[in-house]
Amino acid sequence: MSNVVNKLIFNCLVQYGNVALPEIGSLRVEGEPKQVFFSETISDNHIPVTDIMAEHGGISTEEAQRLYRDWLTVARQEDGTIVAEGVGVISPRRFDIDSELNRALNGDEALPVATLQRRRRGWIWWIVALIVVGGGVAAWLLCPCTKCAKCEAEQPTEEVVVEPAVEEIVEEVVPAVAEPKKATPPAPDKRYNVAVGVFSIKYNARACAKQDPLGIGAENYTITPFPSGLWVVIAYSTNNLNDAERMRKEYKKIQKDVWVYRRY
Repeated sequence: MSNVVNKLIFNCLVQYGNVALPEIGSLRVEGEPKQVFFSETISDNHIPVTDIMAEHGGISTEEAQRLYRDWLTVARQEDGTIVAEGVGVISPRRFDIDSELNRALNGDEALPVATLQRRRRGWIWWIVALIVVGGGVAAWLLCPCTKCAKCEAEQPTEEVVVEPAVEEIVEEVVPAVAEPKKATPPAPDKRYNVAVGVFSIKYNARACAKQDPLGIGAENYTITPFPSGLWVVIAYSTNNLNDAERMRKEYKKIQKDVWVYRRY
């Protein structure tokens, strides 16, 4: 179940831009490129992850809170940090984003946050360099002396000044390749569905099915949307709850994070 909670936190940040973690605090997405910030205060307008667990897992609020506490016991490290796989590491007043979440927020070609910050600082140095060079050229051209060596030297060309900046701009604005659109398999019409994954991006749900985590064949999974817009990967569907639970126990022998999704 710990991996399921990690995925729900991941999907809340990608889909809604925030998530509330009881007993920990809140995570929110801001800025461009998008970054995730942590606050020990839980905002009223942030979505509690336990509510998402109850709604999409078809379980009671009490059961969702129990499962969340089990996850928290595993996620909390000896030094007090909280490690959410695929999401990041929560420390007091700090959040270190995982590369998987960074790619989901900023695109497949997104650079790590540290690299983006270094590149932003690099832009500042380029601007300062251009100002200094431009000031030197202006002083050169305005020099009143008619006999000194500086005035007799050849005037520098414009390309010498602007060429590095043009190269940097080209490097920054190359767009990420758009994901090709593919048809979505039809949603199951059964009441009880054994799920193996939930994703905010349809592409990631299809990738999960292709990986065939249960060994039943990629073509035997069905991808269907949650009412909230998230995408769930279904391995088995039935109208009988006992049958669904039986298959869940069988699949759980292969993969730990398998649960029954009940359609309303």
